[in-house]
Amino acid sequence: MAVVNEDTQGNVSQLQAEVKRLKEQLAQLTSGQIAAEPFLARDKHETDYVRYFQEAMMLFKKCEQEKKSLVEKVTQLEDLTLKKEKFIQSNKMIVKFREDQITRLEKLHRESRGSFLPEEQDRLLSELRDEIQTLREQVEHHPRVAKYAMENHSLREENRRLRLLEPVKRAQEVDAQTIAMLEKAFFEVSGTEKVEKSQQAFSPKAAKEPHSLANTEKLKAQLLQTQTELNNSKQEYEEYKELTRKRQLELESELQSLQKANLNLENLLEATKVCKRQEVSQLNKIHAETLKIITTPTKTYQLWSRSAPKLSPEMGSLGSAHTQNSSRFDNDILNEPLPPEMNEQAFEAISEELRIVQEQMSALQVKLDEEEHKNLKLQQRIDKLEHHSTQVQELFSSERADWTQQQQEHLSQLSGLEKQLQDTQTKNDFLKSEVHDLRVVLHSADKELSSVKLEYSSFKESQEKELSDLSERHLHVQLQLENVRLENEKLLESKACLQDSYENLQEVMKYEIDQLSKNLQNCKKENETLKSDLNNLMELFEAEKERNNKLLLQFEEDKENSSKEILDVLEAVRQEKQKEMAKCEQQMAKVQRLEESLCATEKVIHSLEKSRDADKEAVANLRSQVQELRASVCEKTETIDTLQQELKDVTCKYNSALGDKEESKVLIKRQEVEILDLKETLRLRIISEDIERDMLCEDLAHATEQLNMLTEASKKHSGLLQSAQEELTRKEAMIQELQHQLNQKKEEVEQKKNEYNFKMRQLGHVMDSAAEYPQSPKTPPHFQTHLAKLLETQEQEIEDGRASKISLQRLVTKLNEDREIKNAEILRMKEQLSEMENLRLDAQQLREENWLLQGQLDDIRKHKDGSGQNHPDSQQLKHEQEELTKERLAKNKLVEEMLRMKADLEEVRTALREKETDCLRMTEEVERTRTLESKAFQEKEQLRSKLEELYEEKERTSQETEMLRKQVECLAEENGRLVGHQNLNQKIHYVMRLKRENVRLAEETGKLRAENTVLKENKKKELLTNTLHSPTSSGSEQPAV
Repeated sequence: MAVVNEDTQGNVSQLQAEVKRLKEQLAQLTSGQIAAEPFLARDKHETDYVRYFQEAMMLFKKCEQEKKSLVEKVTQLEDLTLKKEKFIQSNKMIVKFREDQITRLEKLHRESRGSFLPEEQDRLLSELRDEIQTLREQVEHHPRVAKYAMENHSLREENRRLRLLEPVKRAQEVDAQTIAMLEKAFFEVSGTEKVEKSQQAFSPKAAKEPHSLANTEKLKAQLLQTQTELNNSKQEYEEYKELTRKRQLELESELQSLQKANLNLENLLEATKVCKRQEVSQLNKIHAETLKIITTPTKTYQLWSRSAPKLSPEMGSLGSAHTQNSSRFDNDILNEPLPPEMNEQAFEAISEELRIVQEQMSALQVKLDEEEHKNLKLQQRIDKLEHHSTQVQELFSSERADWTQQQQEHLSQLSGLEKQLQDTQTKNDFLKSEVHDLRVVLHSADKELSSVKLEYSSFKESQEKELSDLSERHLHVQLQLENVRLENEKLLESKACLQDSYENLQEVMKYEIDQLSKNLQNCKKENETLKSDLNNLMELFEAEKERNNKLLLQFEEDKENSSKEILDVLEAVRQEKQKEMAKCEQQMAKVQRLEESLCATEKVIHSLEKSRDADKEAVANLRSQVQELRASVCEKTETIDTLQQELKDVTCKYNSALGDKEESKVLIKRQEVEILDLKETLRLRIISEDIERDMLCEDLAHATEQLNMLTEASKKHSGLLQSAQEELTRKEAMIQELQHQLNQKKEEVEQKKNEYNFKMRQLGHVMDSAAEYPQSPKTPPHFQTHLAKLLETQEQEIEDGRASKISLQRLVTKLNEDREIKNAEILRMKEQLSEMENLRLDAQQLREENWLLQGQLDDIRKHKDGSGQNHPDSQQLKHEQEELTKERLAKNKLVEEMLRMKADLEEVRTALREKETDCLRMTEEVERTRTLESKAFQEKEQLRSKLEELYEEKERTSQETEMLRKQVECLAEENGRLVGHQNLNQKIHYVMRLKRENVRLAEETGKLRAENTVLKENKKKELLTNTLHSPTSSGSEQPAV
């Protein structure tokens, strides 16, 4: 049989099993009732083993299904984490790019103001050069650059080929000719322009400034371009770095999984080698036993009766049973030998069954190999996922630490901002009072301007009256001169005297006119010098203001002193003008005296008419003298014309003063419009603060909703824990049942071993008796088959017991491993729960602090509001305080419930549901980080826009303050000039006081603007903290969903 089976199938272990089964079948055919009892026991054992095996396989299938579902979930979660990581990375890169852009804009703004020192400029230039060098190196080594270089080379070759064509050459020649003609025309035009410019007087600075500005603009544009290229390259480098890091992590996880798989395969190889050795040793033993059975004599059945007395009573009973059975078989037909045809048919049937069973065994072996291969792949995948999950947990822990640090920083900033808010509110009240004072001062200035206008109109009317009087007098003098011309023919001696006196008077008048003109020129020169000094002082003031704000008060005092000196000089000039007016009046008095003297001369002429006949000879002389007098009269008319021109100049100056006054009125109206705009901005700010308060109330309602969601989530978690506890108790009961079954199997194996040893001792006694006594020719023919059957059944039972023992041991080890893994996962989930609880408590503390700050802000706003709103606001505060107390009680209850949940979790030992919750938490944390980064990006964008608006507002306010200062100075000068003749000391003190108040108001407006910017930043930071709290609460809501 063994030779036939080895020829048909080469596998020795399969042949051994088939030989055993065939021997059992032969024994069943040969021995009817003898083998009934052992077969029944064996069937019983086989049914128990089958039942145990089915239960184990059911558990194994269930575990496999659960494992597959978990693997699918893990793959989905890995895909989600990869997507989220990519999104997070892109957001981080965008945020970095935006931050770099903001810093760059701030630096440019500072550079435009000239705040950089030369050392800082050198350092910035060196950094930019280094960055440009690194970018050039990266560009040189970049594959796209190589590709572009190849494309450029090919395009250059094509350009060369096209340039060598004849039509292209002709076109180039035509272009060269036209270029030469245009250059000639340009040189001619430029020559003419140079000649014209040489004729005209241009300053060299005016020509150099646009050129330098163009160069600076070009350099700034190049710098911006290089900075953008640098930022793009940095972004690409960060992306490449992140991709390499992810690839490295994946490769590390794959390497660890492969190492674990190799270890498992080595262990499997060693186990298979040991099994093969055991099987080979068992086959050798079985072969030796079969050889012994074959070589033993065929007729030794009657030796039982001989060896019966030597054995124990058990052996005696067994021997008696054998003798009875042998006596039955002697009487039966089975004592007849089987024909060879039946043996051949039986052998053919057995070989066919062997072939079928071997095919089934080979198919099962192939399936088993495939399942083992799948299990190895799954184990490798699980190891990889475990490694990846550890890395992800490390990353999340680092990110949690960073977020806690940021939260602490935000809290410190909130405390500082609260202090600043209080200071700004006090300053705001102070500024409101000063604005009121400024309005009162402006109203008084308007009144004074109206009074000055009335005085000036009265002064103008008086001047017009004086001019009319002078014109009438001039006509009267001309008539008198004509009469004198007719009568002067008779006068000789008196006219000579009059001529001498007139010449003397003319010389005096010329001398006085020259002195007055010189005095006027000196006054004009002094005014021009004073104006140039004023301009220089203003330039120095602006330079000192930009360089050092701390010396502003000292500079203002110097400016006030200089303005005092200027006013003194102006007063001196006015006094000189008054002196000149007094001199003019003296001259008018002299003219009147001359008229009186003319009247006296008329009398003398009447007296001298009698002597006219005697003086005919002197008439000619008198005619010549009259002609000279006429020339002098013409000169007097010319002097009168000059005086009229001066009067016209005075009227022009008066008209210019009126225009300046109208401009000052326009400026005052503009200031009133600006004050209205400031009021509007204050109103809008109050509205925005009310809107922010409403938003904070909405956030509070949202927080209460989140608390409710957390309570629901905690209830669901408690339900899940109870279900997990029930599953754990069920599985522990199953494990105990399996252990009990294993102990039973062990006991059965020990019993079978004892029986086997007993039977082997019995066989030893039989062999000893066979050696002592000779063989008898009447041994029964079926003793050999019965003995072989007995041995095979015992060996089969032993092997079945061993196989069941091994399978149960494997099941127990697997269950223990699963139990340890689940315990480890439970501990890990406990740690994660504690971390989540700590985070939730921190978020609750931050919310409470935020609510307290909100209450303080509401109190401050309520103090600002009117008395009519105090009562409902206090009721609202009480209501909010009651809600806060309720929420705190609810939080305390939630904390107690969470502590109970922790106590329950220490008893739970499941991992399947906990793995699902772990994956969900991972996805939630990823979502939370994504939302936080997106919100941070939006808030940074808003901050950047607000910063730009603030800078624009600062520039606009600085321009407005400068304009206001100039207008105030102009008004002060005009007031001093217009009202200088009334009470100079009072007006000077009033102007100085107005200047000081304007300076103080300008400083306070600057402080208020700075404080307003600080308040805006505080509000933004508070909104940031609220947004930070809201995603954490949303993250705690998502597991419940």
